[in-house]
Amino acid sequence: MRRVALALLLLGIAEQASAQVANPSTTADEAYQVGVRLFEAKLYEAAESAWLRAYALGQDPTLLVAIADTRQRRGDEPGAVAMLDQYLVERPDAPDRASIEARIATLLQSPAVLVIRSEQAGHAILLDGVPVEKKTPAELEVEPGTHTVLVVGEGKQVGEKSLQVGYGEVRELDFTPDTTSDVVIEQSEEVTLQAQLAIEKEDTTIRRAVISTGSISAAALVTGTVLGFLALQQEQNYRDDPTKETADKGERLALFADISFGLTVLSAVTSFTLFMTHKNKRRRERETARLRIETRGAGASATLKF
Repeated sequence: MRRVALALLLLGIAEQASAQVANPSTTADEAYQVGVRLFEAKLYEAAESAWLRAYALGQDPTLLVAIADTRQRRGDEPGAVAMLDQYLVERPDAPDRASIEARIATLLQSPAVLVIRSEQAGHAILLDGVPVEKKTPAELEVEPGTHTVLVVGEGKQVGEKSLQVGYGEVRELDFTPDTTSDVVIEQSEEVTLQAQLAIEKEDTTIRRAVISTGSISAAALVTGTVLGFLALQQEQNYRDDPTKETADKGERLALFADISFGLTVLSAVTSFTLFMTHKNKRRRERETARLRIETRGAGASATLKF
């Protein structure tokens, strides 16, 4: 309820400010102050409109930096760069030229964002032939340039799109069964065999480690129990014959028993952690499609393995 009330309040502020800015009698300073209030209220689009009006009335180039701020807050990096470039053109002797140029350079490195959706959620994604962890729907940050996005679902439904993106650009890609593609799904026996051998080798290594640490834990438990029993026996001997030699021997036995029990716990925890970590890894691998792209001439083949 509070969120709704806040949204209505902000909407009212924006409408009132827009009306004030549109008033022919509004001065450049008044439009600027309206923009400040809107910016502080995080109404960046309305603040930009107010400051554009103030710039049109007063031709103050410093307002271009404020407008760049609003565009950057809205994720419009190209628009922000355009305003900063115009600021440096209109104010060649700007005292903050170095910082503005550095800001422009940073903005030019802003990644583009690909919003990838498919008709059914949970489809696997390859970006430039490399599998990504996210599944549709997903947002991926990419470097400016040319990219190819491949979406695979149910082992046969494939969509492929190539596109050019600029810095800070947001592109939405929707994949449907009608999306054209030059990709053919194949099951590579060689890849499957190699992956299976790698899995079996890793399983064997983990199994040996679990057995080894479990055996150490069991042996340490037996040793600690025996030493603990001897320590109790030595304590009884000390009560019957309280000598320094008897006391020292009892303390040593008790110390070794404690060390053995500590080793028991450490080995047991290690064995359990190895087992559960490996088990969860295998479960995630079964749930996640592993994809591989092999370029063949003008097309490509995608190998899908679960």
